Amino acid sequence: MLLILELLVLIIGLGVALPVQTHNLTDNQGFDEESSQWISPHYYPTPQGGRLQGVWQDAYTKAKALVSQMTIVEKVNLTTGTGWQLGPCVGNTGSVPRFGIPNLCLQDGPLGVRLTDFSTGYPSGMATGATFNKDLFLQRGQALGHEFNSKGVHIALGPAVGPLGVKARGGRNFEAFGSDPYLQGIAAAATIKGLQENNVMACVKHFIGNEQDIYRQPSNSKVDPEYDPATKESISANIPDRAMHELYLWPFADSIRAGVGSVMCSYNRVNNTYSCENSYMINHLLKEELGFQGFVVSDWAAQMSGAYSAISGLDMSMPGELLGGWNTGKSYWGQNLTKAVYNETVPIERLDDMATRILAALYATNSFPTKDRLPNFSSFTTKEYGNEFFVDKTSPVVKVNHFVDPSNDFTEDTALKVAEESIVLLKNEKNTLPISPNKVRKLLLSGIAAGPDPKGYECSDQSCVDGALFEGWGSGSVGYPKYQVTPFEEISANARKNKMQFDYIRESFDLTQVSTVASDAHMSIVVVSAVSGEGYLIIDGNRGDKNNVTLWHNSDNLIKAVAENCANTVVVITSTGQVDVESFADHPNVTAIVWAGPLGDRSGTAIANILFGNANPSGHLPFTVAKSNDDYIPIVTYNPPNGEPEDNTLAEHDLLVDYRYFEEKNIEPRYAFGYGLSYNEYKVSNAKVSAAKKVDEELPQPKLYLAEYSYNKTEEINNPEDAFFPSNARRIQEFLYPYLDSNVTLKDGNYEYPDGYSTEQRTTPIQPGGGLGGNDALWEVAYKVEVDVQNLGNSTDKFVPQLYLKHPEDGKFETPVQLRGFEKVELSPGEKKTVEFELLRRDLSVWDTTRQSWIVESGTYEALIGVAVNDIKTSVLFTI
Repeated sequence: MLLILELLVLIIGLGVALPVQTHNLTDNQGFDEESSQWISPHYYPTPQGGRLQGVWQDAYTKAKALVSQMTIVEKVNLTTGTGWQLGPCVGNTGSVPRFGIPNLCLQDGPLGVRLTDFSTGYPSGMATGATFNKDLFLQRGQALGHEFNSKGVHIALGPAVGPLGVKARGGRNFEAFGSDPYLQGIAAAATIKGLQENNVMACVKHFIGNEQDIYRQPSNSKVDPEYDPATKESISANIPDRAMHELYLWPFADSIRAGVGSVMCSYNRVNNTYSCENSYMINHLLKEELGFQGFVVSDWAAQMSGAYSAISGLDMSMPGELLGGWNTGKSYWGQNLTKAVYNETVPIERLDDMATRILAALYATNSFPTKDRLPNFSSFTTKEYGNEFFVDKTSPVVKVNHFVDPSNDFTEDTALKVAEESIVLLKNEKNTLPISPNKVRKLLLSGIAAGPDPKGYECSDQSCVDGALFEGWGSGSVGYPKYQVTPFEEISANARKNKMQFDYIRESFDLTQVSTVASDAHMSIVVVSAVSGEGYLIIDGNRGDKNNVTLWHNSDNLIKAVAENCANTVVVITSTGQVDVESFADHPNVTAIVWAGPLGDRSGTAIANILFGNANPSGHLPFTVAKSNDDYIPIVTYNPPNGEPEDNTLAEHDLLVDYRYFEEKNIEPRYAFGYGLSYNEYKVSNAKVSAAKKVDEELPQPKLYLAEYSYNKTEEINNPEDAFFPSNARRIQEFLYPYLDSNVTLKDGNYEYPDGYSTEQRTTPIQPGGGLGGNDALWEVAYKVEVDVQNLGNSTDKFVPQLYLKHPEDGKFETPVQLRGFEKVELSPGEKKTVEFELLRRDLSVWDTTRQSWIVESGTYEALIGVAVNDIKTSVLFTI
């Protein structure tokens, strides 16, 4: 029998060593696209889980007790998905009935429970990040956890911190929390805590460098193969060592520190090795350096090898099949993994660790499934009854959808509150907002994005884009929202309530009528949009990533036509990221501009509440809006003749992404990171700093590892008959089983291991490791900064002072100004409060590529406190 394992020798050459880099932040390294210098070193073996002192020990004790009693096929069944549409969820593992372990349910996504009825579509990660509200980060996570739990989901596929959002046109930026690793890390950690408090395991994604959707998969993925059939390999995100640690890896460290149970590896290659078989990224960075104790699951069909991915640290394959081969019954794992263990290509200790990590994560996050908490929905049909296994039409017809409504007052209130606090006021001249009914008697609303899409709300994965924006498209969307409220519905309701004359004109191309009506209006509100999503859906020529940052639906011309006829024009931008506003930002008749990310189901309510003063705007931009589109990092669209595209833009920009680039280059943006106006004025003063703990240049040595655990079950591999398919069992069509066929040939040849392969476990952690999220000392409070803030306005409001850290100018490492603190405080008129920021050791640290560890440089630091990165109100110096 020809096994996939035989093909793996061809892949070994992809294993890979980071090039030496300089410390010059502005150096363009100019790599040859045809002959990449970017390689990622091998790192073996996969660190055995459960060896960190005082971390997850109870969970590992329980998991080891179970795994020690399991057969090889039972362990393999935990690691391999049953196949696409071969279970109720988007991902379903095999079960272990002997120990009461059902099929585990993995379900998208970061915005809510995907492909289920009655579920809430929450504000996107991007909108959530814009609230700059730590309490709401947690509250939203709790609401998500409640809904996932109510639907019987065991593992929620979120939050997303990859993409980091360094490319303004990145299709999936809206899923994550903004273009800053510190903001992303704080938001992700709180979201994870909220989810896991509700007995639902979080799965943080996408690990790592998933900054664009174009070329994220080879051409055989059935994703528009005619677009570029010569794409032989996924795009390689080429990331320097320091940027990897200080930017892309940063929020994953926060997530691990928060106790996340699982991490999803991405489709793309990283430094020319696929993420899901990149031993340096998974074994070294994730499991060794960051001390990750949970399991690594592939993105759906992101696994590109069998034995190679197993020894490189992958623990679970989803949905189980090969890329481009769904519903074929073909898998790199399943029976092939069983065979690889029996023929000793994959050490049984690695399989033991996979199964143990999966079970330990379930115990540690209190998400271990029970008989009364199983999926009560089908992801693949909206009907009440259907085949038990959707793709197998011979399987029994059973009740597959129980129509459970997971929402309640808490979830509804949370969704609206996050949406309101995320909205950013960008311009407000002549006190245009909030709308005064006494001044505005005639109100015009225009724009396709203000009203419903003619096709409704339930287009495939939110691909309806000819109406109001609620979410981006793709697997990160909810899919079947309970309801959605458009701006038209709520703005018109408020207009009626205030006895205004109101009109709504949807037409955005023939501008004759809207120009005429605008000339009589006291105020004209124009709602516009720009949308993006995941690359498997191509909408208006956009393959996930946006082709440009231009507004959709002729919106620039619509705004111009309205503004030239109405001296009081309000523009409401709804978008999945940055858009070009230069054609109207300075227009004298555009008196107010509001930005809203994808706000979820209550989008229209939140927007109307801000416009009419039922809620005050307190959001801040989680990215930078440029004046020139040339200042954005581009999407790579060049595919070289060898069919192996590479993204060297990440290396060229190194640490200078988003506001770091603008600050370092002294480029004035249109709207800076952290920018957001309010209906009140505030005073920031009296900054003070105090040392909380002495900080040495180098990290202390971490605690020793606990002893390696042995299951003493190696005799199993001598009895392959135990793994044969049960003679009395019924085969489900295309279902992925762990069993061997009775005519199996266990060994078809010698497996060629990568250079440096070893099974010998370390006895001591590396210096930056040894704890959850890295060395425990990194998470100690080093300094505290205090500042006084006062509300000078006439209404109670929320204010966000932001702390940016400036490193010593004479330091060895050039380090850009970066966000290192924010707090959202509520202040009544005239009220003054003292706000405290805690600077952790890691907040002061830089990654030393020579010593391969975090260090704190001596010198004078400056804590800059302001209302945006380029609007600093006060500062304080301290010397280390």
